[in-house]
Amino acid sequence: MSQVINTLLDEIDRLYPPERINASRRRLAAVWFGHELPDRLPFVFTHLPADAAADEAPVPEGELKAEASLRGQLESIIARAVLTDDYIPSLFPGLRQGLLTTPYGAREIETGGHIWAEPIINDPADVYSLVPPDFTREGVAAEFLEMIRTWRALTHGRIPIQMPDMQGPLDLASNLWGTQDLIMAMMEAPEAVHALLELVTNDYIRYLRLVSEASEGDWVPLHCMPSVWMPRAAGVALSEDLLAVVSPRLYREFGVPYNERIARAWGGTVIHSCGSIEHNLPALAATHGLVGINISITETNLDTVLDRLSSQQVLLAHHALLTCNDLPHLTCEQFIRCAFPAFTTRHWRGIPMPIPLEMDRAQTLEVLPLAHELAVLP
Repeated sequence: MSQVINTLLDEIDRLYPPERINASRRRLAAVWFGHELPDRLPFVFTHLPADAAADEAPVPEGELKAEASLRGQLESIIARAVLTDDYIPSLFPGLRQGLLTTPYGAREIETGGHIWAEPIINDPADVYSLVPPDFTREGVAAEFLEMIRTWRALTHGRIPIQMPDMQGPLDLASNLWGTQDLIMAMMEAPEAVHALLELVTNDYIRYLRLVSEASEGDWVPLHCMPSVWMPRAAGVALSEDLLAVVSPRLYREFGVPYNERIARAWGGTVIHSCGSIEHNLPALAATHGLVGINISITETNLDTVLDRLSSQQVLLAHHALLTCNDLPHLTCEQFIRCAFPAFTTRHWRGIPMPIPLEMDRAQTLEVLPLAHELAVLP
C-alpha cells in the first residue's frame, strides 16, 4: 500500500506544481484577508464527476477504512486536476453527525442512506448529568483522530488535512436533545439549554485542538465546502443548520454568544447553514468575529445576502437540488452566470463553488471556460 500511496502523491505533485498551488493560494488569501485580487475571482468546483452523471456530490460518510478512503481521495484529486480552478489538494475526514455526540453515548442509526445519531437527552435535568468525554478514546471523534494520524503517517505529511464537518453549538445541542425538544426547552427551560450550549461549545473548541494536533498543525480549518482552502489565521468553520428554523430572537440568545466564543478562541468563524436563513441574516452578520458564511443561493436569496452581509465578510456560495421560497432551480451553468458577476461587480470578497449536479465529467468540463470567462474582473 505504501508504494501505491507514494506513486499517487508523486502524480499529485506533478499535476499540482508549486506555481499552480501558489497562484490559487494568492487568490484565495486575497479574499480571506480583504486584499486586492491579483488577477481574477477565485472559484472552486466541489468535485469532478465520473463519466456517469450523479444526482449529488459525493460526501465521505460512514465507516470506510483509513487506507481505502485515503487511496480513493488521492485518486479523486488526480482525476480533478483537469479542472483548472482554485482547488488546493487536501484530505477530508468526512461527515458524521455523531462526531461529538457518540462519545456521550449517542447511538448511530442509518436511514435513507445517511447516518444519524439518536438524541440522548429526554429531560432538562439530563443536561446536568453529562460529563465531558475523552474524545481521543470514545466514539466517532476518536475514529476521526486515528484516521487523521494514519493519513499523516501514510502520506509522510505531504498533503494537508481538511477539518471534518463540525457541527456548531446549536447543532450539537440539537443532536443531543432533538430539534423540537430543544426549541421547546429554549422557552421552558432556558437555563438548561444554556448549560448544554456551554458544554458543547467547550467540546467544539477542545476537539478542534485535537484535530490540529493529529494533523501536526498542517490542516485547513474549513469544511463548507471541503474542497476550498482557507488559511489557518482566518479562523475556523462550523455548521449551524438550526439557523433555518429558529427565530431571530432565539438565535440572538442561544446562537450568537456561543459562536462568538468560538470566534474568540480561534480568531474568527465561518458559519454554514442549509435552508433559508434570510430571517436570521441581520443577527448573523452582526456576530463579532464572523469571517464569512456559506449558503446555497437556491435556498437563500443571493441579492438579500449581498444586501445584508458586510463588505468585510466572505460569502461562499453554491447551489443545490433543494430550493426554498420559490427560488429557481439552477443548473451549474446558470449558477455560474448568476453568481460570478455578482461577486465581480458587487461583492468581490466571495468564493463561488459550482456543483456539477446531474452532470457527467464531459458536461462539467464544458462549463469550465465560462467560469474562467466570468471570473475576470471588470
